[in-house]
Amino acid sequence: MAKLTIRDIARLSGLSKSTVSLVLNDSPKVDPATRRRVLEVMRRHNYVPSFAATALAKGDTGLIGMIVPGLTWRFMANVNYGVAKVVEDTKYEIVLFTSTNERDYDSVVDRVLSSGLSAGLLVVTHDGQPLDRLTDLHRAGMPIVLIDTVGGARDLPSVGADNYAGGLAAGRHLIGLGHRRIACVLGPVDHPYVRERRRGLRDALAEAGIEPDPALEAETDFEHQLIRERTGELMALPAARRPTAIFAFHDSAAFTLLDTLAERGLRVPEDVSVIGFNDIDAASHVRPALTTIRQPFTDMGRQAARLLLTALDPAAEPAADPHPVLPTELVVRDSTGAVPATG
Repeated sequence: MAKLTIRDIARLSGLSKSTVSLVLNDSPKVDPATRRRVLEVMRRHNYVPSFAATALAKGDTGLIGMIVPGLTWRFMANVNYGVAKVVEDTKYEIVLFTSTNERDYDSVVDRVLSSGLSAGLLVVTHDGQPLDRLTDLHRAGMPIVLIDTVGGARDLPSVGADNYAGGLAAGRHLIGLGHRRIACVLGPVDHPYVRERRRGLRDALAEAGIEPDPALEAETDFEHQLIRERTGELMALPAARRPTAIFAFHDSAAFTLLDTLAERGLRVPEDVSVIGFNDIDAASHVRPALTTIRQPFTDMGRQAARLLLTALDPAAEPAADPHPVLPTELVVRDSTGAVPATG
C-alpha cells in the first residue's frame, strides 16, 4: 500500500490541503472540532507526517521529541541528563512533552505529531501506559525508542534494566546475611517489572533451598496506605513465620516500610532488614540509609539517545541489538544486617 500524503489526508477528512497543513503545524487558527477530525483520520490510517518537510517549512531543523511521565518523577533528572549528554554533541535539540495518568495519552501523541518535529521520538514508559499507538507509528516509519522503566516493551526499540537480576541480587544479599524468612512487598503483578523482580527473589530462595511462603508475598497498588497495611499484616504473623527481612519493589515503597516499622517500634536493621529497588537520590539520605538495587537511569538515557540517533542516520548500520538490557547493581548501605539472634 502506497504511503499516504497530506493530499490523501485532506481528501479523507473532506477538508482542504491547507487546513490539514495548519493542523500539522499546530496552528491556533484551526478550531478544535476540525483538529480532532484531521487527527482521527491520521490515527485511523497510521499517517506519519514528513517531519523534515514540516520543520523546513517552519525554518526549524533537528528537533527530537521526548515524552516523559512527569518532570518531578524521582529518576527523571538522571534519565534526562543521560539523553542530554549524548544529544548535546549533535545537531539535534530536545523538545519535552509530559504525559500523566490523568491525561489522555493519545492527545499527547497528537501534539507530538502536529508539532513539526524533524526527527524521531524518545518515550519514557510508565505503569499502565498504552503502547499500541506508538507501535503503529513506528511500523509506519517513525523512529521511536523507549526508555523502558517498567519492562515488557518488545515491539519497539527500547533500553531497559535487568529487573530479574536485581531481584536475584537482593535475595542473595539477604540470604548471605542469614535471612530465611524474606518477605516481598510487591506492586501490581500485572506489571512486567514487578513479576521479574519477584522471579529473581524466588530463584534466590530456591538456590538456597528455601521454600517460598505465599504469606510473605504482599501485593499492593502504588498507594502508600495499602503498603502500610500489608506491612502491618506481615509483621502480625506468628513469630515463627514473621519475616526478618523485606524486599520492596521500589525505593518509595521501602521508605513507607521504614516509617511503618518504626511506628511499630521495630528497628532497622536490628529487628528487620529492608532492601529497595531503583536507588533514587533520596535512598542515601533516609535513616537508616537504604540498601537497594541501582537502576542505571543515566546510562538508559544515553543508550536510548544513541539508538535513536542511529535510526535517524541513513548511513548508519542498524543497531545490532534494538533491545539492550543494562545491568543493575546492589548498593549496600545501613538498612540490611545480619539476621536477629532470635530469627
